[in-house]
Amino acid sequence: MFKSGNTWMIIIPGFLMVSLFIGGWLYVVGEDTMQHENLQDDAQINANIDGEDLSGGWNWTTLPEGELAGEDYIGIIAYENGEILPGDEFDQQQLELRQDGEVIYEEEGTVVEEGLIFEFPNRMEATDIYGYEGAVSAQLPDASDEVEIYYLHTWINHAGQGGEDPSFNDPPFPGMEDNDDFWWVISETVSE
Repeated sequence: MFKSGNTWMIIIPGFLMVSLFIGGWLYVVGEDTMQHENLQDDAQINANIDGEDLSGGWNWTTLPEGELAGEDYIGIIAYENGEILPGDEFDQQQLELRQDGEVIYEEEGTVVEEGLIFEFPNRMEATDIYGYEGAVSAQLPDASDEVEIYYLHTWINHAGQGGEDPSFNDPPFPGMEDNDDFWWVISETVSE
């Protein structure tokens, strides 16, 4: 049927089609989806000090698989020569959640002994996605020379983190004692 010199014209394209099909199938089946537990590797947080003004922001480079639920938190601690400054020395604190450059949520922080804590929703409503991108600003205490910003992400509904530690070192989650794998914390330090 085929001359011996023309069989390669059938074999090579056939081999190529089978290879592309198998490669595509393996790619689709093996595609990793982002889970909330691994999101901290792709979440970005930044901070900047300009005189007495602190500005910071965060965003997720990808949305995780599954439902968005729970509350997220930002904690801010200011230092002078390594000593923590009291939270009541902060002024004009503000948090904004953004989507496509538009502000969709605003909140003021809560003053705690060692800094500020902001609480905000982590959810989807119609076309709005709350929590994946935001900014925080505050007027720093006069003597501050270094600031730490902490971002605590949760992915299940809970009754609040209940603590007053802006670094979220082992945050208490009342009523969630049986669930210990539903949150993580990332941080950024900035100096003058």
